[in-house]
Amino acid sequence: MIQVGLVGVGPQWERFRPALARLRQPIHVEAVYDPVFARAETAGRDLEADPIQGISALAGRGNVEAILVMDPAWTRTAVAPLLARQSKPVFFAPWPFSGRGRGIHPDALQGDSDSLIVPAMWRRFFPAAIRLQELFATEIGQPHEIDIDLAGQSTFAMDDQHRASNTAASSTLESLVGWVDFCRTLFRAFSTSASVTPMAESGDATTAGDRLFEFRIEYPPLAVGNDVSGRLEGNTDRNRIAKLTLRQASSDKSGTTTDFVQELLAGGRPPALVTPTILPADVSKRWVPVIKLRCEAGSAELSSTSQISWQLNSAEPTHETLHADRSEEEIMLDIFCRRVVGGLVPVADMSDIIRPIQLLRDCVDL
Repeated sequence: MIQVGLVGVGPQWERFRPALARLRQPIHVEAVYDPVFARAETAGRDLEADPIQGISALAGRGNVEAILVMDPAWTRTAVAPLLARQSKPVFFAPWPFSGRGRGIHPDALQGDSDSLIVPAMWRRFFPAAIRLQELFATEIGQPHEIDIDLAGQSTFAMDDQHRASNTAASSTLESLVGWVDFCRTLFRAFSTSASVTPMAESGDATTAGDRLFEFRIEYPPLAVGNDVSGRLEGNTDRNRIAKLTLRQASSDKSGTTTDFVQELLAGGRPPALVTPTILPADVSKRWVPVIKLRCEAGSAELSSTSQISWQLNSAEPTHETLHADRSEEEIMLDIFCRRVVGGLVPVADMSDIIRPIQLLRDCVDL
């Protein structure tokens, strides 16, 4: 049994609440803090936990072994360095971005050397992603190309409303960084190079005057020994590639596409990633773009967190729905708790966020 403190009971909490209910045996919430104290009182009654009026008071309680940050609201950037100094394990559902979308607050890494700070890398654990890695080992072989179409159902808007929205800027950067981490996880390797290309310059079609551009990230080739079946004959020396296609809305055409991406990563005039609207009743749903993979012996396509289609070369596709599988929230909390009690399980850390941000900035600078 892990005794935890809960910070924030807003929208992110509603997403994790069912998972925490299923993990009541290993996890017990002892204390709850929320900037709106009435919400902390309500959650405290439901969880049989004490409502607390300050984050420091919650973190300092002797019966709190770890902290789950679910929705710190406007305190987001202040929470990370404060909790890092408490020398208690912390799970961050929303990443601690700075207010203007400038990336991770550096103080989040300056806690005690024994601090465990785990950001929620949910894209690694949704059911279709877990199933995909099983298929790599058993059916379609290792991937050598990943194509993520963020342009199909999303738009980077540069209007005045979004320029002033800190929340939107953080959401934009979180999405881009999260999918870069997703690719690294599937390739099981760090990138060797990256570039950003305005696709319109290559003659690609755009929609209603919008600009498309592509992040292309290269990874080292598969070692010959990794190909257990010999299905990638002649291709083991070829770099593996991830391509992320993004769209700049036509509302602002004053600068080049590269300038636009630079602003996104530097936080000067942050745009917003507009994804399909999620109503409060559907808060548990996560948006996933169309993801296509070419592998050693076949291909796969993910269309949601729980739907995957795959096929061997020259074979009919197989369609799978994985609604009965454990959710990504439940898996992340389970792994975090196993690590807290001393389990030697790998977990994400802040470098898994900082590294993709630096990669994207470097390729824009080039």
